[in-house]
Amino acid sequence: MNDVAVTDVNDVGDVRERRPAAAPDDVMLARAALAATCAVPGVAGISRGRYAIARTFGLGGEAVEGVQLTHGDEGLRVAVHVVAHLVPIPPLADAVRAAVAATVVGAGGAVADVDVWVDDLRVEGDAETEEARG
Repeated sequence: MNDVAVTDVNDVGDVRERRPAAAPDDVMLARAALAATCAVPGVAGISRGRYAIARTFGLGGEAVEGVQLTHGDEGLRVAVHVVAHLVPIPPLADAVRAAVAATVVGAGGAVADVDVWVDDLRVEGDAETEEARG
């Protein structure tokens, strides 16, 4: 039997909504995905998205940029937008995909798919890149 946390009870004790006691919220899962992505060798940083801003929103206006979670019938679809060092892209995407999936599943999420978007490349020693970093 699943543990259930009551989220709303009216004056006569009727339950209006039930959800799993340990259900992770989207912002927590997005933060976990972000941390897992940044830990992969070859990832230089996170991008907000190239053509549209990729964000996961939470309560109170909280947002995690660069990671977008979409709920589907099979589970979460996670999109991660990265800036990569000059490394082979397909193995980098595979490593990010594996790290994010393992982390989100470990945090209690059901992952259907992980899409990795390489929005930019960072070339060490590039004057424009160094200038942008400050």
